[in-house]
Amino acid sequence: MENQIANTIVSQLGGFGRLRMFIGLKSVITEQNGLTLIFPKPKHKGSVNRVRIVLNGKDLYDLEFIRFSKRSTKIVKEDSDVYAEDLKGFFERGTGLYLSF
Repeated sequence: MENQIANTIVSQLGGFGRLRMFIGLKSVITEQNGLTLIFPKPKHKGSVNRVRIVLNGKDLYDLEFIRFSKRSTKIVKEDSDVYAEDLKGFFERGTGLYLSF
């Protein structure tokens, strides 16, 4: 079941190919009701290099935008109760990275 949810989230963001091409996706960590996307840290200050997306009990998504380094992990921003059709926009605003031209 967890892989099905993760695959659905990736599909809603445009698919693995688009994520690799546009954000340089390095890896995906799946969990019970979601996933964490890991990508290179952009060069601008305050940027994030991980996004955790979890399906909550309301059948909506919760997002955490994370700045991860060897010394620290910080949740920079959180969004709750995001509809599937809004997921891409929230991702783009939270990361500063675009998933389309």
